[in-house]
Amino acid sequence: MGAWDTTSFANDSASDWLAELVESGSIDMVDEAIDAVLGGEGELEASVAEEGIAAAEVTAWLYGRPSKGADDAEGLENWIDDQELDDDDGRLRRARKVVDRVFNRPSELRETWEEAGEIEDWRKSLTELKDRLKEVE
Repeated sequence: MGAWDTTSFANDSASDWLAELVESGSIDMVDEAIDAVLGGEGELEASVAEEGIAAAEVTAWLYGRPSKGADDAEGLENWIDDQELDDDDGRLRRARKVVDRVFNRPSELRETWEEAGEIEDWRKSLTELKDRLKEVE
């Protein structure tokens, strides 16, 4: 893997996915990446998990909750400005489930972080993302 960091967009698959999303102009890719994680059985492939986490991060941004120091998302703010959101689409809830699914169930991505000895840093990053995906009450 070329790019490797605990932030949501810093891995190769996530970075490529984000670039494609911004070019697409459509929110469909976000929902497809979320569905790929939530609909998956057994161990998730690393690229599916990375894209799901990136989609969860985009969801946080869509609802005005970007990560601190978020400078690794070129073009995302302009893409967000072009989106029309339905507040009742359940995207925040589904994105939180993605974070749980990727971290708590078998995935190549989790195994990679464990083997690298950086599982705790990755867990902290995912916990921070999950906190930003909480529904506003």
